[in-house]
Amino acid sequence: MNTKVRLQTQEQLDDLELSGTALNSTLSSLKLINTLLGNHRQLYKAIITYFNANSFKKEFHIVDLGCGGGDSINYISKKLNKHKIKVHFTGIDGNPGSISYARKNNINPKHTNFIVADILDKSFTVPDCDLLISSHFIYHFKNKDLTLFLKKMKKTRSEMLTHIIFSELYRTRVAYYLFKLMSFMLPISDIAKKDGLIAIQRAFSIDELQKIIKNSGVKEFKIIKKPFFRMITKIDI
Repeated sequence: MNTKVRLQTQEQLDDLELSGTALNSTLSSLKLINTLLGNHRQLYKAIITYFNANSFKKEFHIVDLGCGGGDSINYISKKLNKHKIKVHFTGIDGNPGSISYARKNNINPKHTNFIVADILDKSFTVPDCDLLISSHFIYHFKNKDLTLFLKKMKKTRSEMLTHIIFSELYRTRVAYYLFKLMSFMLPISDIAKKDGLIAIQRAFSIDELQKIIKNSGVKEFKIIKKPFFRMITKIDI
């Protein structure tokens, strides 16, 4: 397995027409993986740090790019509710089936909205929000397209949006083989097993992501390594 160059192969989950049992079982599998490997927890920690630094605000609007089945939103919503922080969520995904699944399993429908939209389309515009988050999605961008996306965010941002948090894997050979071994022991779908290996090969390295962010003109950002080959990227725009 070559980790020097990002793989460009599409995943089965990239098929925006994927639906039914195949999609639902995969979304359920991703929820399990994200919970076991700490993705939800690390993303929440980054968000609560942002909230603590902006405690003067009464309410917040969070947009989740590539929300999938909405498991990140459910986890974060449940945690923030314990802190009595008022938050409205908007989850965006390109697959109508994923949005339908997210709506069905949403634990906080009164304060959560889900939208079907192709985030990779160059005409896509992020709704006004205080905080933009994404979990295991930005690796779907090609390097140049992510640079253009961040440039667009910087140019068109509203007065509300000042911060972005990306939670992603970084590409390593060790992560690939550990997931390959672990996936045999987990009750996850075949699509999740196959797509997981492709996703690791498509992931950015830390150096690649740093270069992309700098090329976009962003001055203030941090990339923090986390357990299980994960990185939290915090961007001030």
